[in-house]
Amino acid sequence: MPKKSQSNSLGKVKQETSVGSHIFEALTEEEISRLLDELFAVLSDEQRVTVFAQLQGNTQETLTQIIAPTKTVEQVKTSKAQPTSLAKLAQTWSQLWGEWNQIIWQASQSEGKYIVQEASWEEPYFDDCTFVEDLEAVAQKMKPLVKTAFENGFSHNDGFAASLLSAESEISNGIPDWMEIANGIHLEGATTSSLLEWEWLLVQSQGQDGFKLAQKIREWDEEFYHTSLDDDAVIDFFSKLPDVQKKLIFDGMTANREVQKWKHDLENTHSPWHIVYMELIQQFSTPEIYLNNLRATISQEWQNGLPVIEDLLAKQEYRESLTVIQETLDALLKNKPDLNPWTPENSLLFVAVGGFSYAPGNWEKEKTLLRYYQQAVRELGEIERVNALSIQYITFEFCYDWSSMFKAFAEIPVNKETQQALFTSWRESIIKRGTPYRYSYFYTNQKPLDTWWLHWLLDSITSKEKGHTWFRQQIIEWLENLPGDEGQLGGEYSVIHLLTNDLTEIKYQGKSPYPKFYEVVILPNQLSTRDGVVA
Repeated sequence: MPKKSQSNSLGKVKQETSVGSHIFEALTEEEISRLLDELFAVLSDEQRVTVFAQLQGNTQETLTQIIAPTKTVEQVKTSKAQPTSLAKLAQTWSQLWGEWNQIIWQASQSEGKYIVQEASWEEPYFDDCTFVEDLEAVAQKMKPLVKTAFENGFSHNDGFAASLLSAESEISNGIPDWMEIANGIHLEGATTSSLLEWEWLLVQSQGQDGFKLAQKIREWDEEFYHTSLDDDAVIDFFSKLPDVQKKLIFDGMTANREVQKWKHDLENTHSPWHIVYMELIQQFSTPEIYLNNLRATISQEWQNGLPVIEDLLAKQEYRESLTVIQETLDALLKNKPDLNPWTPENSLLFVAVGGFSYAPGNWEKEKTLLRYYQQAVRELGEIERVNALSIQYITFEFCYDWSSMFKAFAEIPVNKETQQALFTSWRESIIKRGTPYRYSYFYTNQKPLDTWWLHWLLDSITSKEKGHTWFRQQIIEWLENLPGDEGQLGGEYSVIHLLTNDLTEIKYQGKSPYPKFYEVVILPNQLSTRDGVVA
């Protein structure tokens, strides 16, 4: 009898389960939602308790949180997350891993989604960007679930790092032999963060600390051939670890900084591990050690010299500050060996670094360096250099404001040689920036003119013997000697075109009295035309 009763009971459960399954298959989500709303509307509290008692504990808790009468409507609206059962989360997690694995499978197919041929005459290639973007889209959904998935033993394919390492092999073996993953697989933020969090949870479960995590991530980096983590995500993750763990990481890095596998990264300013280490030095070590580490990397990152110089100036160590200033300038101009060592009396730093941006707030670090330089030499009594640096500083702010520049050259007292050198540097840069050229220069033997009206204009302003009368005379003689045939103008065409444009804009402020002339002659000064003038 007991067996028969048990059999009947199991049959009843299966029947009830079958009804639910049939409803799930037969109705839409909206219809099922409406059905549940109606059922809960007619159930009494006692009946609801009886029903919930037949369910698993976590399912009961989730349902209770959803329909708890103690929760106000406003609390429900402002709740950060809808209560979800572990079973539902496990299902979602499994589905997301399915999407992840499907992306990797597609990437490993010789004619899959990520093999792209943009034109029939071009060779197909592996589209690593779309592959990474698709992984990132899934990872963004997985990231909030990582901790829950790990702690509750959801399926995980051995984690993200192992999956990506396997993906490298599958993709390399799946795509045609002649095709390469040319640009690498550069993971984005959510993918990297999910990988890091999973590895951190795994390390903690094994009783290990934050430095063990850092070592493990570096080991994964070395195992990957094509794949790289997002540097910003790595830095952000380690910066948010508890202070106790960060201190352990700092101690571990410091103890191993001469070990080959750590030495390169900790001394390389472009490595995220260097940035993490410098942040930890700031937090857990002395200012002197931090500044010493900055100074050691000036050759890689010239801006690292600024805090060192500032500290030396505060200590009134002016001679030593000049040494670091020169190191910083050498690093700033390292691609211009002919300017090393650069001196403020010989050429303009703004020109040397290729300054052209007009946006406010640019060049602040360069200007800070000049201020520090000026402070040091002022304290040492080098007045000529102080004044030369004043011109240097003004150039960073007003290089293309001719009135300000002429005023600076006229009023700031420097010797004749310094004034001439700096003015020449500025004059040449203005002419270079203003010199027009035609696209025809690329396919003919035509070359820009060596001397033209901009040279004369600058000379007329700066030379008392010349002035506007001399400039007008130069212009008239030039125009009178121009050939009448446009085809014979060569480089003259561009500069007369630019002059015509400038004069029109200056005199009529955009309201030309000759609209047809403006349309035919002036408007071609655009990049859309073959012979457009570029200033």
